[in-house]
Amino acid sequence: MRRAFLFPIFIGLAACSQASPAPGEATPTTRTEPEPPVLAESTPGKGPGDLGGGKRPPLGRAVRRLPIDSLQAAMTRVAGADVNGKPLEWKVNGVNGFSDAAFGKSLGRPDYRSTTDETGVSTALYLKFVGDAARSLCMQMAKNDLLRTDAASRTLFPKTDADGTASEAQATENLRYLVLRFLGLRVAADDPMIAPLREVLHVGRDTAVQAGAELPPTTEGWRGVCVTLYESPLFHND
Repeated sequence: MRRAFLFPIFIGLAACSQASPAPGEATPTTRTEPEPPVLAESTPGKGPGDLGGGKRPPLGRAVRRLPIDSLQAAMTRVAGADVNGKPLEWKVNGVNGFSDAAFGKSLGRPDYRSTTDETGVSTALYLKFVGDAARSLCMQMAKNDLLRTDAASRTLFPKTDADGTASEAQATENLRYLVLRFLGLRVAADDPMIAPLREVLHVGRDTAVQAGAELPPTTEGWRGVCVTLYESPLFHND
């Protein structure tokens, strides 16, 4: 699938501004907001790349990305296992792509000789490798789901049919399931986060038809949603 319609990752600082009081008005008191839990109902937001909802970092704290070990564990856990029960991995030349034998150090894992701490900053190289890992894992998830006859055992589209006959309501239910699986957020069917993901699903279907993609059109659409959620800043914020 082409990257053009995928959502980019924007991981930066959360900025807050406060208007000056009018003459004669009292100066407003600054209120510190508590950090919301990871598993929560999503709150609509307006930040770039946040899919329309999600948690906001507390005031005055920079957003840090996940450490590489945590990222590796999270992406592998979400991907699940193949039809034989073996955990799915991002492999590069036969080794795990997150390992030091592949791109672990390039991703920012300290070697405890020249570096002992991770910066927590999302570099261009980090984003590139995350995208590679996402596309690899999502392709594996899609192909293994196509081999599963029991819909409930699927990891990518357990609540909809693989042949494209599912209704929009079923597709929406599957999108809600994926948001919970990837981001830990329980969202309603009309949550602002759902609409852009549905657009990715539809564009993925159209792209597969036009370009003769490796997967069937409907499955290619779900793979696109998978990559989008893996690349979401909500997946990477520590």
